[in-house]
Amino acid sequence: MITSTIYFLEGALSNAATRAIKGQVYQVPRVGGISFEVEHGKDTRMILKHKVDEPINGAQLEAAIVKAGNYRLL
Repeated sequence: MITSTIYFLEGALSNAATRAIKGQVYQVPRVGGISFEVEHGKDTRMILKHKVDEPINGAQLEAAIVKAGNYRLL
């Protein structure tokens, strides 16, 4: 079974920023899909799809986001 986990990234990110993050996060084991919800003046929602019984490693996710640029997971 597939589930979604929502994470928040600081600030309303640009298209270029979400593409850079996506490129790095797809390399994290168990990530099956990524989407973003960006609203002006709000933190960005990052929705990751993965199997219910295979959670995403938080440390690996944070490292991928840092590698993508000066972005911060909340």
